[in-house]
Amino acid sequence: MKRYKVRILPSAYEDLRHARTWYRQHSPILPKRFSQQVNLSVQRVRENPFAHTIRYKEVRIANLNVFPYALHYLVTESTVVIIAIHHTAISPEKWIDRL
Repeated sequence: MKRYKVRILPSAYEDLRHARTWYRQHSPILPKRFSQQVNLSVQRVRENPFAHTIRYKEVRIANLNVFPYALHYLVTESTVVIIAIHHTAISPEKWIDRL
């Protein structure tokens, strides 16, 4: 099976930073656990990007297993482009201009 490259947009890194900051305010161990879950999801998406259906436009969503967050990503010929890491309660309209 083909393994895709992963490109995480700076805005998605900013999403990750904001989430980690929020979790840090509630527990010193939660930011690390959150990052681990994000990394696991990135690896799963890298290995099988088509496992998740298109939810809007060409964007696919991979939910994290433990936290209420999801990776929002596009698939190109050889790359998975992660455009957002958002709480599942946030509507895509709030950041759709990233496309």
